[in-house]
Amino acid sequence: MKSLKTFSVTAAAAMAITAGSAFAACEGVKLYDVSGGSFVVDRVGTPWSLVVPQQIIDHPRGLVLFDTGLADDVADGGCEAHWGEGLCQYLQPQWTRDDVIDRKLQKLGFSTDMVKYVIYSHFHVDHAGNLELFPKATHVVQKIELSHAWWPDKYFRGSFVLKDYDDARDFDYLELTGDFDLFGDGCVTILSTPGHTPGHQSLLVRLPKTGSVILTGDAVVSADNLTGTPPGYTQNLTQSFDSIERIKMIRDAEQADVWITHDLEQYEGRKHDEAYE
Repeated sequence: MKSLKTFSVTAAAAMAITAGSAFAACEGVKLYDVSGGSFVVDRVGTPWSLVVPQQIIDHPRGLVLFDTGLADDVADGGCEAHWGEGLCQYLQPQWTRDDVIDRKLQKLGFSTDMVKYVIYSHFHVDHAGNLELFPKATHVVQKIELSHAWWPDKYFRGSFVLKDYDDARDFDYLELTGDFDLFGDGCVTILSTPGHTPGHQSLLVRLPKTGSVILTGDAVVSADNLTGTPPGYTQNLTQSFDSIERIKMIRDAEQADVWITHDLEQYEGRKHDEAYE
């Protein structure tokens, strides 16, 4: 019987083989990295500024959004009315209405109604805050994450704000259990990466010129997680380490770029309002 490690390496190698043919199939796919403001948390007595970007994927068969950022109701001083005083003091959002994803789409010539799929890394406040702006889209999420978002574990409940999605129960959800190739062409592949939350998922995007890009969500919170430092906030540390190892194996197999969601220095080194092709 194969060990989990052997199986994971084999799976990563198979994904790399698939990539060779996938890049040709991904002609016309574009990836945009857009800012969604930031927030500040305390990291061992030191303020830590975390950016909140989202990614837009323009695929010939439909427009895709990865995460929706902090809620529009939090912008421009509306934090306490939406989140409550405690969460606002803890996260200290730096957030204006122009940072909200609908404005970012408009800036690139898109609209919320044009978005076919919204993929969620997970349902924390800084990733699923604007779900309700997309009533016509299909919302792609791990099944366990969806149920967990409605009734999270007691000690992690503060990271979920029910008001972000309490009017969206009748939306169209694509509920996954594991990986999923969104268009069946290898260009946009959802990767199951649990740990940070029970149903966390990352995204592998293959571009004809840029190559492979892994959008980690919060499976990787800071660059030192890739070299063995435990993630500071996770519901299951063992799963988190397994997911980080999986991301690293795919990175190495495909020579992929790894985009760490909240890493300010890395974010500032990427281009914005301009497509990666």
